[in-house]
Amino acid sequence: MADPTTLGKYQIQSVLGKGAMGVVYKAFDPHIERVVAIKTVRKDLVDPDLAEQFMARFKNEARAAGRLHHPNIVGVYEYGEDDNVAYIAMEYVDGTGLREYLNRKARFEFGQLIAIATQLLQALEFAHTRGVVHRDVKPANLILTHGGALKVADFGIARIDTTTLTMTGMVMGTPSYMSPEQCQGRDSDHRSDLFSAGVVLYELLTGERPFRGSPEMIAYNICNENPQPPSKISSLPLPPAVDEIVAIALAKLPEQRFQNAHAFNHALQLAAGSGMGTASALEATVVNLAHVELEPPSKSEWDDTTLVTVERNLARYVGPMAKLLVRKAATQTHDVNELYKLLATNINDQNERQRFVSMMSGGSISQAVQTDERNSGGAGTRSNVRGTVPQSERSGSTGTRNMAPIPLEQAFVQETTQRLMVYLGPIGRVVARRAAEQARSQQEFVELVAGHIGTQERGAFLREVGFDR
Repeated sequence: MADPTTLGKYQIQSVLGKGAMGVVYKAFDPHIERVVAIKTVRKDLVDPDLAEQFMARFKNEARAAGRLHHPNIVGVYEYGEDDNVAYIAMEYVDGTGLREYLNRKARFEFGQLIAIATQLLQALEFAHTRGVVHRDVKPANLILTHGGALKVADFGIARIDTTTLTMTGMVMGTPSYMSPEQCQGRDSDHRSDLFSAGVVLYELLTGERPFRGSPEMIAYNICNENPQPPSKISSLPLPPAVDEIVAIALAKLPEQRFQNAHAFNHALQLAAGSGMGTASALEATVVNLAHVELEPPSKSEWDDTTLVTVERNLARYVGPMAKLLVRKAATQTHDVNELYKLLATNINDQNERQRFVSMMSGGSISQAVQTDERNSGGAGTRSNVRGTVPQSERSGSTGTRNMAPIPLEQAFVQETTQRLMVYLGPIGRVVARRAAEQARSQQEFVELVAGHIGTQERGAFLREVGFDR
């Protein structure tokens, strides 16, 4: 489905992101001249038998979120529908998701962590007192503005991205951040949000999620295992009370947790006061991003111009997979001759392989490739994003010229589906099933399912399944 140019009165400007069931657009409201974000849900992706119930829930959730006017909550302006989509127009936030900071190994100071947690808990307290439960609190839904304020996104509508159904016992949420009662499909209330906030706090303190693994292992650990205390892992000097606060937030039973966000926040402020001065702790309501240290990107001698040129040359032979293959090979060498040599092994036809390497001046690469072929008996091997696959094992077609795809097998689909569910929840099964019906190779399958993951988390997913760029 092509992107629209308008939705209702809104003029679409660009795509901000894509999810399992729709697209988020940046748009302009010409009536009051303001920029907005529009979250859409495609009606054709909803089970026809449940469409009326589902769309009614989406509308009700939007109405509930629209009541939440708070500086730490992304505001909702309007609900609308056309023939193809239902949509919610909301506040456009110019900032960066907390997930992106964590992906880049941001090193927050303890006071900065308190500022983030404080704003999150203030937003939750405001919503909970008005009967609205988020259900999917996680770093990807938390945005830090350039001014250091935290904004909680998808308030009250997050589950729209995680299920097409509204059935009793249906698991909703993102596995790594779900509460035990969510994992078990039991009724949940505002205390589930507090558990998820505890998971976010743990990750901020340690740089690691407290519950990891496959979706099944994550769910088991959430329900049965206690993670290591943050003080045992964190590189920060933490006040003694922090371990106890996290333990209470992550209690298996709701009645053993903080009973409201205010109590959680109060305990955290007291602990922070003992370690950074009470006044500064209580005033920790914004994050000074100028002092957030980011892990420098891995050293690379490649400039974008060189890599784009190589991608363009390789695309003549392998099609759209060129970008992925070039980025992968570029992590293995900093020598342009060696880069062409690595990439040439992805081209089956010997004559075209030589034409590709001849694009690199000097001709030394062509000789090197021929030497490799003689040493391997002429068969050659192909270095690819999942490892080295013998020529004899390659078959199938992705529709790209001379591409030797890795065949899509059920075992790979099942394994990837399990990883996908960590990011999408139960809807991951539906996304994977539909992708498997369309894809003819592992590469195509991964590209299809990865497109449903938000940009903040997509890179981590690709690394986990071995297709990182």
